[in-house]
Amino acid sequence: MPQEIRAALEGFLQNARQPALYEPGEELLLLTGENFSLEVRGSRLTLQAWDRTRNITRRVVSVRKSENGRVELSVERFARREGQLVLVDLARRAGADASRRSGRLAFRERYRLFLRRQFPEWVLAGLSVEADLEHSLSPAFPRAFLRHGQHGWASMGCPPDGDPAAALSFGLIWLSYLRAREPRVVIEGLAVHLPAGQERAPALRVLCLDPSTARFELFSYTEDDDVALLDPHDYGNLDTRLEPARSRPEGCLTGFERLLSLPGVECIPRHPLYRQAPEAWLESQARAHIEILDASLRRAPIYGQTPVFTGGDRGVLDLLAVDHTGRLAILELKASPDLHLPMQALDYWVRVKWHLDRREFSAAGYFPGIELRPDPPRLLLVSPSLEFHPATETLLGYLSPGIDVLRIGVGVEWRKGLRVMFRLRGSERPH
Repeated sequence: MPQEIRAALEGFLQNARQPALYEPGEELLLLTGENFSLEVRGSRLTLQAWDRTRNITRRVVSVRKSENGRVELSVERFARREGQLVLVDLARRAGADASRRSGRLAFRERYRLFLRRQFPEWVLAGLSVEADLEHSLSPAFPRAFLRHGQHGWASMGCPPDGDPAAALSFGLIWLSYLRAREPRVVIEGLAVHLPAGQERAPALRVLCLDPSTARFELFSYTEDDDVALLDPHDYGNLDTRLEPARSRPEGCLTGFERLLSLPGVECIPRHPLYRQAPEAWLESQARAHIEILDASLRRAPIYGQTPVFTGGDRGVLDLLAVDHTGRLAILELKASPDLHLPMQALDYWVRVKWHLDRREFSAAGYFPGIELRPDPPRLLLVSPSLEFHPATETLLGYLSPGIDVLRIGVGVEWRKGLRVMFRLRGSERPH
């Protein structure tokens, strides 16, 4: 029996292009021909693997399950405790999926230690990295429920390779979910743990949340698992710049407007760009018919991607306009459901307000001849009416009341022309 198991494992390793092993809750260990051994002694098959920081020695009892790219083993640990060990081929889909799950489970246990140290008198009533698509909860971020009597906290962790800005969005969704699920517990607030050096984006977003809705606390952790409480006000410098305005001469067309004027384009819906770049098409419609979206907005000038994010692409198209009273308006456009739309729009709002407060728009040549009001800019979220993500209202409910948000849902035939189906303030829900 040990010889048969050994032969099966050696065959798997010989055929695997990127072999590795892990125990649930532990980090993945890559295998080479020089850091792995299988040895039969009597009725015992011993597996040993090592790297610079770990040495794993286990007695293999049986093969639980074997499939393409993955072998699950029953093993005996110290003091004859039974456990599980998994061999995977990272070059195959099953192995890659297992690798991701292994990493998530490993960080979950690391996160458990953070919480026990920081909340020693609180009960860790729940900690999960399981996906919950119904409630828009991602498996990439461990979420925890901490309880002390009738008081509780929601907690969200961002792994080292995670998106720290997204962690706050998922954290707010988790907070709302817990408040609905635990009506007898007062869920006081949300704690978010972030990798050290990646705190700026979440900190800027937290400054725009309404403190009357919950308490919000950010923590950073290092590779050595040192955890520190952060003050969001320490992250006021923005990664933004305002380029001088470039005028759009009369007759200068956008790419889609040029497309419309090309000879031989008889049916625009058949053109590949119509299908392949829906958000750029939506931007073209918004520019051409901005008064349909909001009658208070001037038809010109309208600017795109201003100010510039120095951190790279944002994944959301935006326009900057002005109304007839001189108040700036930001239009965030999304043609498909995007959970992070409210917070991505908030990033842009923060930067526009930053430059507006310093009176930099007029100085840089924007909106010539128009006296801009110092009021914070309005924020218009524009999307097909059926394409707003279900979590949008939840996230907007946590924003500061000083941020004027309007959701504009356009009809399903928006590619052919804009028709507004609803306009909702903030987190209002359709009747």
